[in-house]
Amino acid sequence: MPVDPNIPLPAFDNLFLADPLGERFWRHWLGAEAFAALRPHFVTLGEAGARAAPFSAEADRSPPRLLTHDAAGARVDRVAHHPAYAALEALAYGGGIVSLKYDADFLAHHRERRHLVGFGAGYYFAQSEIGLYCPVCLTDGVGRVLERHADPALAAEVIARLGAREPERRWQGAMFLTERQGGSDVGANAAEARREGDRWLLRGDKWFCSNVGAEAILALARLPGAPPGTRGLGLFLVLRARPAGNGATIRIHRLKDKLGVRSMATGEVTFEDTEAFLIGGEGEGFKQMTEMLNLSRLYNAVASVAGLRRALLEALAYGRDRRAFGRPLRELPLWRASLADLAAEHLGIFVLTFEAVRALDRADGGDADAGALVRLLTPMVKALSGKLSVFGVGEAMEAVGGNAYVEESILPRLLRDVQVLPIWEGTTNILTLDTLRAVEREGAHEAFFARAARAVETIRGHAATPHGAVETLEPRLEQDRKQLGDIAALRPDHAQRAVRAWLETAGRTLTELLVLEAATHEPLREVCVAAWHRIADRPFATAPLASGHAAALADTEEPLLRAASA
Repeated sequence: MPVDPNIPLPAFDNLFLADPLGERFWRHWLGAEAFAALRPHFVTLGEAGARAAPFSAEADRSPPRLLTHDAAGARVDRVAHHPAYAALEALAYGGGIVSLKYDADFLAHHRERRHLVGFGAGYYFAQSEIGLYCPVCLTDGVGRVLERHADPALAAEVIARLGAREPERRWQGAMFLTERQGGSDVGANAAEARREGDRWLLRGDKWFCSNVGAEAILALARLPGAPPGTRGLGLFLVLRARPAGNGATIRIHRLKDKLGVRSMATGEVTFEDTEAFLIGGEGEGFKQMTEMLNLSRLYNAVASVAGLRRALLEALAYGRDRRAFGRPLRELPLWRASLADLAAEHLGIFVLTFEAVRALDRADGGDADAGALVRLLTPMVKALSGKLSVFGVGEAMEAVGGNAYVEESILPRLLRDVQVLPIWEGTTNILTLDTLRAVEREGAHEAFFARAARAVETIRGHAATPHGAVETLEPRLEQDRKQLGDIAALRPDHAQRAVRAWLETAGRTLTELLVLEAATHEPLREVCVAAWHRIADRPFATAPLASGHAAALADTEEPLLRAASA
């Protein structure tokens, strides 16, 4: 569906242009020359995000429907979307949100910053539409796995479709991973694959299939004679159009009636001798699927930061225009303090999340230390950002008041949408276990502490570094390391409990160091120092402000409110 140019834009006509602080970060991270060349892509998706808002609201009110049969009674298992959803697809895919990452010219010049550009620009679309951002994630994820592991000819054919901007050529991706009896326990999966001549056929149920109507699906199935657990799972690519009629073997039983992200179809599926291409065999299939899963976790974290940013932006705009007790809300002390806290928390989680994205770019370039860092940062940023987004959107609603609780505002939908983010792609408990595995089996914590140490050396003695910051943070970093040593000596069940607390405290330490490291870049100095002062006295976002610091922190409000405002 073409986007009607006559539909009026919402209050923000371009979410990228409404984010001057973000622009400073992109220029700093990408470099001035590269950012100048890539800025039009950010502008495109910033406008797409702004234009998405009314379509998102309509697609939320009119969720997809499952058509099981056609008029003649034949089984079709087709998902029907409201036209508003097609408009969202035109804005996102047509704007290059996936295609740029697979564009040959882009990769020839910018491969080393591929993920930073993709996630950075996509962050602005996700500020309006977290529902479709999931299919975007899955489409990119299928492309990534095929690019790295599939037969080159098959990968090239499918990626050309996944990266198409034209709706008539475009294929979307999906990951059919979980099953009813397993959920997060993927080793309990029971769907089976069997060999018939030179064909692989899949049979069995999948329980939570987002973007259920996708044309290119990665699915796990148990291989013949394979061992139990995840080692016995193969990774398969299912194409609805290959061979002809293959889609008719994929039964969609029903669509989930979800609390949020209602624009996007999530269903329950049975494979009935569905033909598939084997991508990864015994001992490899699940490992390859985790590459898509971990990319999805970064998408999840970026969606969390995006939802928090949009809520903050809405609250700040409201506070600029709304008067109470004879003054604009923005001038009232408690309101200012609350929004400054929220802006500081957003800046911190933004920097931590995009540290993981930047490390992924380095890891893809062959940097083994960056790969280890990604291994630990991915579950960490996913866990912390998901929790913070739910809290932060609620805080923004409170800052607006009753008008934030009615559906004319974007905030109720944002609250419903971000509520899934601590759950999707692994709950906080699952991510905690993944963090523990990364430490115990792979020693990924060494890369984490090495990155933190580099930040310490950058800020040590720098004019931008607040007095006493290094003297506070260096011992905390050592304490974080010592706690890991103590955890290693615990019984396994006690270690699981302890590492969740470590994930939060160590994540906070690194966040503070990264914020102060960014402050050594002069255009980011004032706002990053102000943000550090506000987050430094809080172990996590919900902690109350220490009364003894209230007067001193009042001076940090204006830089944060000014930088975060449109």
